[in-house]
Amino acid sequence: MNDSSQNVPKIQLPDPKFVQDIKIGKPLDYSSKNLRTLDKLINETPLSVRVHGVPVRGVNKRFICGAIWLNNNYLTSLEGLNKSVEELLEVPAYLTWIDVSYNEFKNIGQEFLHFQNLRILYMHGNQINDIMDVIKLKSLLKLRTLTLHGNPISRLVNYRSLVLFYLPQIKSLDFSLITRQERSIASPIACSTINKII
Repeated sequence: MNDSSQNVPKIQLPDPKFVQDIKIGKPLDYSSKNLRTLDKLINETPLSVRVHGVPVRGVNKRFICGAIWLNNNYLTSLEGLNKSVEELLEVPAYLTWIDVSYNEFKNIGQEFLHFQNLRILYMHGNQINDIMDVIKLKSLLKLRTLTLHGNPISRLVNYRSLVLFYLPQIKSLDFSLITRQERSIASPIACSTINKII
């Protein structure tokens, strides 16, 4: 009997030291660049002032880092995010932090789901108005830090409980650690009725 598994190529995992270099690498900072789309992000020069330099480049001439900052722009969609990250980062799968705060998003897109190692997502200061949008992030099991304050949904009476109910994996919401008491009230009963925005 022919064992077809012998023909399957083995996946090469990055060297642990290289993974550590990604984790401690400077973020790619594209904040405040008046971006409206991501289609030409590869042509943009990352900023260096806030992070005192830019990430180093690897053997493929791509950046060795795990964070990309796109805050304070005019983005309404993250269409092309996956392609941009593949063009920019040496190991796109190790993207752990995305900052898209202070843009013009009205909803949470599916683009984040390409990055299963995502741990930090900043989306504060946008225009997200449907609390059900947070459910899209449920499959990001490593997500620990999320910001959504400054969006219309943050004015819901049970806002924090609702977010915790849908995303039990997070440890910090809006720069505030989740308390044990908050976890206890983030139940289906407390969240069964979504209150109107104040």
